[in-house]
Amino acid sequence: MGSDDEYPRALSPQERDLLFWVLPPDRPGYRRYREAVESLEVMGEGRRGSGNNMLAPPGIRIDCESPLPHVIAYGIVEAEDATIAVSVREFLGAQLEFEIMNLSGAAVPKTFTEIRRWSLSDWYPGLVCPICSQKLRETGVASDETRKVVLAICAADKRIWLYDGETGINHLVPVTSFYNELMLHRRIRDPEIALHPERLFADLDRYTDRDLVHAFYNYNRLRMKVRLEMIDPGTTERETSFMKRVLSILSRRTS
Repeated sequence: MGSDDEYPRALSPQERDLLFWVLPPDRPGYRRYREAVESLEVMGEGRRGSGNNMLAPPGIRIDCESPLPHVIAYGIVEAEDATIAVSVREFLGAQLEFEIMNLSGAAVPKTFTEIRRWSLSDWYPGLVCPICSQKLRETGVASDETRKVVLAICAADKRIWLYDGETGINHLVPVTSFYNELMLHRRIRDPEIALHPERLFADLDRYTDRDLVHAFYNYNRLRMKVRLEMIDPGTTERETSFMKRVLSILSRRTS
């Protein structure tokens, strides 16, 4: 989307506008990311090719080998001839990775007629899903006078995210990883259930808030998204040898 394919290069006006949109200024956790968009240049492409770019200071060697950082912001622009996905990942050292891609696989048009747009970054607890406007299942993970942490699940759109009141950031939570932890906590061994993460949304009413908190707590302990030392939902039973086999099969199916 830049003016040419040479690096380093400045962000295009379209790139800047879309990135600032998914990094709203009223969320303190995005301040560092907005500063990077404001000051850094694109130093190269990421591992996914066109539309996947790296912002970094001069002289930084782009790292495309380390595991991908978590997505920190995500939004969609629906246009007449394109559906444009915008995502920003957490910093990897001084490097910031973002993607602006047309979900059809075609190039992102320089101009387009917008129908609507939505961003997870704009969501607050108590609001409907920004994607489909349906009511969400909200579960309080932690709360005190200065901070609220809420797990949000949209059964209609099949997404999970976590709102951190300390930063204002909504963290996307991978459905499969979360579901694995839920199955371990509930000791569900039936492969027809345990191997099908999509069942979470159809069966959501079967799980208590405490079940969901346990699952997220253990997921967060393994793949930390937020600091949660203020709570301890208790000791969760870890996997039996049977569940190890189940998760091994699931890992092979989803890798």
